[in-house]
Amino acid sequence: MHFKVKKQFGRGKETLTAQFADQADARLFIQVRLATDAKMKIEAVYKLYEFDDLIEEFDAEKLQSAASKEESGSQGKGSTSGFRPTPFSTSPKPSGMPSKWSSSQDEDEDDSKK
Repeated sequence: MHFKVKKQFGRGKETLTAQFADQADARLFIQVRLATDAKMKIEAVYKLYEFDDLIEEFDAEKLQSAASKEESGSQGKGSTSGFRPTPFSTSPKPSGMPSKWSSSQDEDEDDSKK
C-alpha cells in the first residue's frame, strides 16, 4: 500500500482517507468521493501521495469548471430540446365550430365588403 489518499477541508489539517496498492484504484476512489461531496455541497480537496511524495491534487471546483467548459462547448453544436409548446390552443371545441377561426373571420369580412 504505497498510494495514500488524504482529504483536506479548507486550510485545515489533512486526514488520511484511504490507502491503495494501485494508482488507478486511488484515482477512481477520489472521483467517486468528489462526486458524492459535490451532491452534498462539501468543499474538500483530495491529495494523492505515493509514499510521502505528492503526485496530484483533486479539487471539486477545478473539476466542475472543467465539466462546465465541456458542456458549454457541446451546447452550440445543435443539441436542442425536443419539446416546444405552441401558442395555439389545443382545447376541445364544440361541434359546429370552424377548425380555423382566422379563415372564417376573413371570409365574413370579405362578404361584408361586397
